[in-house]
Amino acid sequence: MALGGQMGTVRRFQPLRVLLAGRDRRYLRVTSFLLEQRGYVVRSSNPDDAADAAHRQRADVVLLEEDRLRTEAARLAAAIAALNPNTRVILMVDAPPPGPTGLTMLRKWADLDELVDEIEAAATGADPATVLPAEDGAA
Repeated sequence: MALGGQMGTVRRFQPLRVLLAGRDRRYLRVTSFLLEQRGYVVRSSNPDDAADAAHRQRADVVLLEEDRLRTEAARLAAAIAALNPNTRVILMVDAPPPGPTGLTMLRKWADLDELVDEIEAAATGADPATVLPAEDGAA
């Protein structure tokens, strides 16, 4: 079974809690709606309040919209991780930089399946590149 892909979703006792932290209202509404359709519990927050909101909501994953300098977004991601050690942060950017950055980054308007795979990988601690689709039973 693929993690969050079209072939199926992961069954859990409780759905993953995702916090969307950003200022782009259209992005927050669209992404929230699509993730809720996939079974996630989604809340939104202003980026400045993201660390406290992640703690209050007990978020499993925070999607942090980069709307300022990347270094400032990285500091905010570190603050979220420091206050919420079990919460994973994915930085949503217009264009990921080449090379390693030490942060999990994804294009802001990425394909929904790609976003779901990243959320699932972040929540389970897996590398999204290692998530393989389930065998369909064909020999």
